[in-house]
Amino acid sequence: MIRRTLIRGLAGLALVVGLEALYAVLRPAPKQEEFDPSASFGSSSSPELRVAVLGDSTVTAPGVSGPTEIWVSLICQRLADTHSVIVKSFAIGGSMAHDLVLEQLEPAIEFAPNLVIISVGANDALKGVTPKKFEENLEILVARFRGAGTVVVQSGVGDLGTIPRLLPPLRQLYSRRALRFNQIHEAVAGRHGGWVVPQRDSPADLWYHDRGMWSADLFHVSSRGHEVWADLGWKTVAEALQLR
Repeated sequence: MIRRTLIRGLAGLALVVGLEALYAVLRPAPKQEEFDPSASFGSSSSPELRVAVLGDSTVTAPGVSGPTEIWVSLICQRLADTHSVIVKSFAIGGSMAHDLVLEQLEPAIEFAPNLVIISVGANDALKGVTPKKFEENLEILVARFRGAGTVVVQSGVGDLGTIPRLLPPLRQLYSRRALRFNQIHEAVAGRHGGWVVPQRDSPADLWYHDRGMWSADLFHVSSRGHEVWADLGWKTVAEALQLR
């Protein structure tokens, strides 16, 4: 009897969570343009730095006004103070880690970057990919680049529970999943000598209460959100490249 009640309770919770997730996805939202941050920055007389970017909509950035407002672009603009920076993005909105392995990895390897930024994990967490599978795919990506001698900076995963489109109990569920996926980033980076952007250093209250951090669709971040990501990412990139 107790077991039957527990099963029914879990089934009911799963139904509620499933309906909430469906609502969050299907809730009407404005269509927002995506961008390609591929560009060149700096003087051609400076040392060349080739930067490959793999990822999802955290890179294609629906919610900003143009590619120069994307966090990876803001970082590369700072790198241009000392380098001739060539940025090539392979990111595709909606991608998960296995998509990066199948579609973005080989072209990025052929680009022969000095630095690669891998921005992935949010979609894996949101769409039900198991932590084990995410770790396997992230491992493939990081190991391949590190084996080629490339400096690897990983995005980590911030607190997904702060996304305004998500309502309780989804907020609590995805906060926990996001933390687990961020820990996987740190574990993979630790094994291969990679670097992880410390997204958790950004106060959750800022993302929960300041709607200016979010774009009109209440799912992707705004240009202000990208500025915060850029500040965190710059510290990590500068340390990884031993610029300070």
